[in-house]
Amino acid sequence: MSSTEKFDIDKCPMVRVTWLDARDTETGWMDIKKVLDAPLARCQEVGWLVTSNLDRIVIMRSFAVDPDDKNDINGGGAIAIPRTWIVQIEYLKVNYEQAGDKRSES
Repeated sequence: MSSTEKFDIDKCPMVRVTWLDARDTETGWMDIKKVLDAPLARCQEVGWLVTSNLDRIVIMRSFAVDPDDKNDINGGGAIAIPRTWIVQIEYLKVNYEQAGDKRSES
């Protein structure tokens, strides 16, 4: 999305992303077998998929719109994840009716 386009949260799918990340081992001396078998961290994030390209995706957990200025949109809790780290992207269905949101009536 370019800076001139208006952001529309309804065009962003809700997803759960699983990826592998670096994981620190315990500090101090340890058996070389433990060093050689050091595992990766399996991580997950849930949120709106706001950017998706060949290099990365960006997931955003929350957003806010100023009630007095609909063009004043802010995002929070965003994380950029390199594509090569991603194990799985699950697209989640949002049930607005269950959430009590008026969008289900339109």
